[in-house]
Amino acid sequence: MELEFAEMAEEPVKSSTNTTRTGGRVTWRPPLVGWIKCNVDAAFDKARSTGATAAIFRDHNGTLLSGINSSIVATSPLAAEALAVRAALILSRNFQMQKVIIESDNQMLIQALKSHTTIAEIQVILQDILHLVGGIPNCGFTWVPREANSLAHEVAKLTGHGTLRQNWIMHRPLSIRNILRGDQLAISRLLISSGAN
Repeated sequence: MELEFAEMAEEPVKSSTNTTRTGGRVTWRPPLVGWIKCNVDAAFDKARSTGATAAIFRDHNGTLLSGINSSIVATSPLAAEALAVRAALILSRNFQMQKVIIESDNQMLIQALKSHTTIAEIQVILQDILHLVGGIPNCGFTWVPREANSLAHEVAKLTGHGTLRQNWIMHRPLSIRNILRGDQLAISRLLISSGAN
């Protein structure tokens, strides 16, 4: 199991990002079979020191399994993003997920989590995150460009604007349905092109 995780965790490093380009567009890429991918993002309002977080869980088919969004108080965009990762890990542990990849478009945060680097501004949150990871048998972190994190970005943005209900998974706004549809098309193209090789 450790070798399988190590190989999967190294895969994004070899290709520089864990994304797929289809027609010049960077898209979300599904995890390996048996793994769950959780994309996280945060929106931050500096003037009010408030924000919103989003954590979106999908399987290897791109099926939306679960998601969580919330309004938060934070000191910076980095702190908001760290709180999104923390929320994702709490949900992962509550659902007893065994193989989880957490993806974020915040490169500084992902690098800090992978290398256990200290960042004074968010150190308490980082310690909490690393403690939570200890309760998940296989858990890793990857960075993706914003374009490959569009669903989490949209959920955080709508939550920050106060226009997304807590039951958004059951009653998805048009913008979220469109992102999911686009990601499914990209996955289909990926499967077709890999089948042709």
